[in-house]
Amino acid sequence: MIHSNTVYRLLLVLLLLLPLASLAQAPRYVITFTDKNNSPYRLTTPAAYLSPRALARRQRMHIVPDSSDLPVNPAYLTTLLATGQVTLRYTSRWFNQAIIQTTDSEALQKINALPFVKNTSAPMQRQRMDTAHNVYKWDTERKLAATKTTLQANANDYGYAYTQIHLHNGEYLHQKGYTGQGMLIAVLDAGFPGVNTNPGYDSLRAANGIVYTFNCSTALEDVYGDDVHGAWCFSTLAANLPGQLVGTAPGAQYALFKTEEAATEQPIEENNWAAAAERADSLGADILSSSLAYNTFDNATYNYTYAQMDGHTSLIAKAAIMAARKGMIVLNAIGNEGSNTWHYSCTPADADSILAVGAVNGNKIPAAFSSYGPAADGRIKPDVAAMGVSTQLLDTNGTITASSGTSFATPVLAGLVTCLWQAFPQIDNIRLMQVVRACSDHYTAPDNRVGYGIPDFKMAFDTLTKIVATDSTLLAERLDHHLLRVLPNPFSTAVKIYYASTGKAPVQITLYNALGRLVRLSTTDAPANGIGVLLWNNLSNLAPGLYFMRYVQGTAKASTKLLKL
Repeated sequence: MIHSNTVYRLLLVLLLLLPLASLAQAPRYVITFTDKNNSPYRLTTPAAYLSPRALARRQRMHIVPDSSDLPVNPAYLTTLLATGQVTLRYTSRWFNQAIIQTTDSEALQKINALPFVKNTSAPMQRQRMDTAHNVYKWDTERKLAATKTTLQANANDYGYAYTQIHLHNGEYLHQKGYTGQGMLIAVLDAGFPGVNTNPGYDSLRAANGIVYTFNCSTALEDVYGDDVHGAWCFSTLAANLPGQLVGTAPGAQYALFKTEEAATEQPIEENNWAAAAERADSLGADILSSSLAYNTFDNATYNYTYAQMDGHTSLIAKAAIMAARKGMIVLNAIGNEGSNTWHYSCTPADADSILAVGAVNGNKIPAAFSSYGPAADGRIKPDVAAMGVSTQLLDTNGTITASSGTSFATPVLAGLVTCLWQAFPQIDNIRLMQVVRACSDHYTAPDNRVGYGIPDFKMAFDTLTKIVATDSTLLAERLDHHLLRVLPNPFSTAVKIYYASTGKAPVQITLYNALGRLVRLSTTDAPANGIGVLLWNNLSNLAPGLYFMRYVQGTAKASTKLLKL
């Protein structure tokens, strides 16, 4: 017999859960704003909305904050929430949007009438599919029996993971000590069950290596539930069980984002992905690894055509390009549609300025399931390929398993790209991707199955070593034994500032007008190779005339005159 107090407590719990249940079923809407006017945020104070790490990454690549970096106007959000029973899920500063949930039709009418609201999307309901119709999204990516390679691993005993790393000469980077230290990788997927308890990540957790988590479906921090897909992908990056299975970037830090809603396929998942990419940017992530791609949805109205796989039609492709423009390297699975009627790339793999990853087996033969190109506008897709057939993984309980899919080829490659960039932080993201493509085995004869082919990271390391040496020589020649040189001079809209470092102290560059008034200032870390470059854009608003630039590093000082046309 159940005691009456127990019944009361059960009823109370149910009543408390009712609002959560109704919220979970409430339709979601994308509200797009007309502007960012009268915002408290300013381009002159980016530290208010970008982390120090994000600012350092941009400074390293001479990327200046622009209006897309400004957050959504908080006054607009306050007004939205005051219209009725409305819940804010998250915002998008890149697209100037708010994603809300509501069943309040009157509130929606009020929102649509607001002068700063550009438009409201059609509702995107989060509904669970019936079990009978809930086909596994990644049905080509089933568990396989783990088969340990007979080849002997090197001092970094990769165990079962040896083949998928050796295929790229990835061990060369690890032997040189580059395992991802100091780098931040954002992983976007469908959930990461077991990652917070799996013994394969003991060393990662001990080092506080998971620095951020966010669930875009619930707007909460918990990402350790739902679909196993993300946990499997993550293991190819971060697992660290020497002699059993080691990932490609076990020394990196990670930010985990749940963007996928595994039981459905809805356009809102593209918004989730974009929101995660923005947060990754704000955190200062270097690499974004995504094993998610879209072409069809539960509601066929939203389906894409091949003609739309042009790299700039879908919202998610636009978000991927924006992430690249902010200085990140984005790697995305091209999709598993190679054997289906739709056999082309899925989005956002169609985006330019990213690395779309196809799958091969351990013998470098393209996987039949791997989607192929070209993109609708004729660009080579995929860009590169990695081992996605019988890729060795960690299951949620720490046992070793295997599976196949471009989903697993992508993080394998993402980890190695991370280690390469760790070795050459002075190289910008676009140039590093160019080198990865150029050091792939089909570079001189790219095709639509593997793109430029399978990257060789020893070749990439050697290539970048030569590039850095050449760059340093050219910079030294431009400085011509001076501490400071500015080109062009005279200037009109932008200047490139070359400076020599005399120590480890920060370098400060200042610009004064003829009246001695400070008009521009930059402070940057001492360059690793002794010579640095700063790009100053947006100088067209300066009045024509004479200016003075000053360089200070510790006790070292230099100055030069500039003429603004």
